[in-house]
Amino acid sequence: MIIEFSVKNFRSFRELATLSLEAEPLKTGKSNLYSTEFKTKLLPSAGIFGHNASGKSNLVKALAYMQWAILNSDYLNQPTTKSPLLQPFLLNLESCKAPSFFQIVLWDAEKKTEYRYGFEISGERVVSEWLETVTRAKKYRRRREIFLRKGQEFLKLDERMKESVGPLTNNVRNTALALTVFAQFADPICSQIIKLMHHPNFIIIDGGGADPMMGYAMQQYYEKPKLAFKVLQLLKKLDLGIQDLKVIREPFPEAHLKTMPKELKPFINPSNDVLRAVTLHKMHGALEDGQRVEFDLNNQESYGTRRLFVLMMLLVQTLDVGGVFVFDELGSSIHPFMSREIIALFQNRVTNPKGAQLVFCSHETYLLSKPVGLRQDQIWFTEKNAQEETVLRSLIEYKMRSEFEFEKNYRQGRFGAVPVI
Repeated sequence: MIIEFSVKNFRSFRELATLSLEAEPLKTGKSNLYSTEFKTKLLPSAGIFGHNASGKSNLVKALAYMQWAILNSDYLNQPTTKSPLLQPFLLNLESCKAPSFFQIVLWDAEKKTEYRYGFEISGERVVSEWLETVTRAKKYRRRREIFLRKGQEFLKLDERMKESVGPLTNNVRNTALALTVFAQFADPICSQIIKLMHHPNFIIIDGGGADPMMGYAMQQYYEKPKLAFKVLQLLKKLDLGIQDLKVIREPFPEAHLKTMPKELKPFINPSNDVLRAVTLHKMHGALEDGQRVEFDLNNQESYGTRRLFVLMMLLVQTLDVGGVFVFDELGSSIHPFMSREIIALFQNRVTNPKGAQLVFCSHETYLLSKPVGLRQDQIWFTEKNAQEETVLRSLIEYKMRSEFEFEKNYRQGRFGAVPVI
């Protein structure tokens, strides 16, 4: 679970911005709060609102880059420093030459441990890197500094780590993260962080990222019947007219091979089977009850339906493992009531018993209304200042009565984060 995520000097974020999922001690606003071993209460969801080009997606990109850098093995042809996602704030003479800062604080329910991991990185090298853990020793918190790196020098290395990976510190390239290198050699702490940041424990979908996951969703639906059953039940409840959904394995269509460009044919093996998803709808006016019509999911269903199928698969996986789901543009091609139900899956202890978290960006003001039930500390706004820097603020910074209408006052511009046209 995410406790907080911080970023600085990344794209439109010049100054330090921190998204916190630690619950504030509010008297109003009930939600499915998750308590850690340290009596910290964590939120099941957080929504980020703001107008176009205000920086919402850049916050998701910052998380996506940090995840990629942690999971990347830093091959010579793909160094961690050369990702197209990595870009400092370019509209300031000093910041465009400075490194970018990333830090995430995670709660591990399995190990009952808090991890604070971060790094500073430029387009040429890793400038600094650090890792701390917090565990409980009897009644008190115990903080351990696992390692602290400045350039290629390790100023601090935990005694236990010295025995297992100490000699490796000289072999960490200046474009590589030590965390990833140590995890490759089975260091238990670094390996656990890699696990927490890996799919399906940590899933990030950008604004147009659902469609590329269609193949993965169909494969999971085909191979895991229990998971498929849960996804189907959710799709039935969303009033899409779908009575059943099946994923079928069939031979590669010869017609596709004939129309394929010559350059691609060498990469295709016609003997391989392919997966095809079909939905079943009720036939109206039929002589026999139960007669149904088969639709091809990719060719005959709407973009919104295809998007919901992928999202339901990923959401069910996240809820099953108690992971983190980060979703840019919640509400795109989806009705606001469906977006509300997606949030409700995480807000409800019955559907979210393992403490999964949803972090989403949206333009949909309905999601700020009372029926959705987001608390003040679950609502965040992004807005650019006069220097075109993104400022991230929580609604908790605004003093208001419990009956305050978030949606109405946001549309009126009281919180900013709306376009002035």
